[in-house]
Amino acid sequence: MFPTISIRDVDWYIDNNCDMVLVDLRNRTDYERSHIKGAVNIPFEEWEEKISRLPREKYLLFYCSRGGESLIVCRDMEQMGYQVVNIGGGYIYYRGKYRVRGQIH
Repeated sequence: MFPTISIRDVDWYIDNNCDMVLVDLRNRTDYERSHIKGAVNIPFEEWEEKISRLPREKYLLFYCSRGGESLIVCRDMEQMGYQVVNIGGGYIYYRGKYRVRGQIH
């Protein structure tokens, strides 16, 4: 079973340069408004089509808005042999220092 970490722990992973890829599963509009610095956006509706973009040799940390979609993706990707970490709670609870705010054009 894959590990789940708290959204509050994400900054520690970033600060310690962990060999990981942070994946934001929210839709593009939400990602463009605000996301965690360094996260790549693969909307939940598209993740199955785009998994080939993700490296098997790194830990993949997934987050979504509330935690449910990242749990589904982690379960499925672990079965495919990926090293995954679920970020529990979701982005709505993130108050860390790596919040990037964008603008919708």
